[in-house]
Amino acid sequence: MGGLTSVKVSDIMSRNVLLLSADSTLKEVAAKMLERDVGSVIIVDSGGKCLGIITERDFLRLFKDEVSSFEPVEKYMVRNPITVREDTSVNEARNIMITHRIRHLPVVDYSGCVIGVLSYRDIFERIETLI
Repeated sequence: MGGLTSVKVSDIMSRNVLLLSADSTLKEVAAKMLERDVGSVIIVDSGGKCLGIITERDFLRLFKDEVSSFEPVEKYMVRNPITVREDTSVNEARNIMITHRIRHLPVVDYSGCVIGVLSYRDIFERIETLI
């Protein structure tokens, strides 16, 4: 993994990040995820700062628990998720993901606004190019 220490998150993160407000319903969030073909949604305030995240896996749990799709996402999102800055090394981001058992990391700029998302898939695809 030595090659990942010089690669920055900004080099491989997805800029196809789906940002929605906390008052979006679970149904709206799921529909947008399908429409944009993304595995996570970052919930932001009106200034673009990260409030939470909800992922495909979270939706599996909600489905199992038979939660109403008309509930606001704010009620079920992971609040204050771990984030990384764009200049974080991919190796450091990977270690954070492994340690915290997460698959998506919101990427923020120096003012705390969301500019992308790093997924485990992004890292895996980058590893393939280094082999």
